[in-house]
Amino acid sequence: MLEVRNISKTYPGEDYGAVNNVSLSIVENQIIALVGKSGSGKSTMLQIIAGLMKPDQGEVLFKGIPLQDPDEQLIAGHPKIKVVFQDFQLKPNMSVEENIRYKLLHFDKEYQMERTAELLALCNISELAARMPKELSGGQKQRLSIARALADDPELLLMDEPFSNLDPLTKQDLLIELVDIVKSENLGLIFVTHDTRDAMLVADRVAFLSEGEMIQNDTVPNIYQSPKNLEVAKFFGRVNDVASLTNKANAYVRAECIGLGAQFDYQRKVRLQKSIFLGGKYLIEAFDEDNQELYFLYSDAAINIQNGTFMIGFNDAEILRF
Repeated sequence: MLEVRNISKTYPGEDYGAVNNVSLSIVENQIIALVGKSGSGKSTMLQIIAGLMKPDQGEVLFKGIPLQDPDEQLIAGHPKIKVVFQDFQLKPNMSVEENIRYKLLHFDKEYQMERTAELLALCNISELAARMPKELSGGQKQRLSIARALADDPELLLMDEPFSNLDPLTKQDLLIELVDIVKSENLGLIFVTHDTRDAMLVADRVAFLSEGEMIQNDTVPNIYQSPKNLEVAKFFGRVNDVASLTNKANAYVRAECIGLGAQFDYQRKVRLQKSIFLGGKYLIEAFDEDNQELYFLYSDAAINIQNGTFMIGFNDAEILRF
């Protein structure tokens, strides 16, 4: 559906590119999450893919045809690529139903009514049809914003930190609903997020950017279980340096792969220092006999850090090597 070929972009007055020689592709019915630290180039990528920003080098092709530069068009962008904005961009003086129907005015009235009802139901806001935007919650506004974007009959949706201002439960529900919407409408979706939980919950592939470069573009299991480097590994969770425990250079193990007991390939006696409740699990901070700090997750609330020393361990198969 869309192919990004070796795009680069440097902003005026900056020595380093916001995006450097990045390539990416997406097929129909696929969801890709762009992740990385602030300033990694995620939003710049999205602006270029949307056709709202011209790259310095490279090109973006939609169904094999290069996107037109923004300055070559009366209205920048592509008719089949739509952006769902974080600020919703709703019509404040129109009801929910009118906000959607407004995007369909070039169709006959029968289709307007039919498609509006369809989108209200698809985005789970049928019961809100008569309300004004000011009467909606953040999650309801986001649903309406998605419905408005779908009214333009896009083939690819782009979203930049779409749910960052929502409470965790509302956000999770919306993300799950978003997958259903994308799949039912046979769309592609590229969304930017700094939250790895969001990315892993809904994405088919995750693309990790760092300082404008694409470090890894992979399936969700692969990017978590086989990260390309330590930066990617740390972005998806706390990792421990276990080179001295294993006598293997550049060896790391995730906190959730360490357990209590001596039934592992590698064991170490540690003294527990701190226990942090994370909901369902505890993050345990410990120090081994060489005073090396280690973190691991443990689910037993009865663990007492005052009990002195414990034996912990992990298996060889769980070691990450870079």
